[in-house]
Amino acid sequence: MAARERISGQRIGMLLTGFLMITLIGVFATYASPIPGMRGVIVETQIAQAAASGDAAMMRAALVATKPLLGVNGQKTLATLAPNPAGMAQAAIVLNHATLQASDLVSYRIRLMVIVIGVLAAAFGIAVLGIRDTGPINPTLNPTLNPTLNPAVDPNEATRP
Repeated sequence: MAARERISGQRIGMLLTGFLMITLIGVFATYASPIPGMRGVIVETQIAQAAASGDAAMMRAALVATKPLLGVNGQKTLATLAPNPAGMAQAAIVLNHATLQASDLVSYRIRLMVIVIGVLAAAFGIAVLGIRDTGPINPTLNPTLNPTLNPAVDPNEATRP
C-alpha cells in the first residue's frame, strides 16, 4: 500500500479561505440585485402621484425623473409622450419594461461573477493542495536514490550485479 500524503492545516485553511471568498461575494452581490427594481418603484410612484394630481408641471418632472432609468429606445419613447394621464400610463409601462431588463442584466452579471470567482477559487485550491513537500527528484541529490550520498548503503553493493 502506498504511503498516504498528509495535507497540512495551512493548505486546508487556504482552500477554505478561497471558497469562503465565493460565499462572501455571493452574499454581498445579493444586496445589489434589487437596486434597479427599487429605483423603478420609486420613479413609478412619482409617475402615479403626478398622474393623480393632474398637474402638468408635476407630470413633466416625473417624466424627467424617469429618463435616467431608461435605455436609448425608452428615452426615445419617453420624448414623444405628453404630460397627461395617458402619457403617464405609457411612461409607467416603458419604465416597467426597462426596470425588468435592468434587473435581468444585474442578475446575469452577479451569477457570472460568482461562477467566475468560484472557478478561480477552485483552481486556487487545487493548486494549493497540489503543491507537495516532496524531496528533490534528481537522483544525484536524493540520498535514497544515490548510494554515494547515503552513508548507510555501501557504494560497492550498489554497483554489484
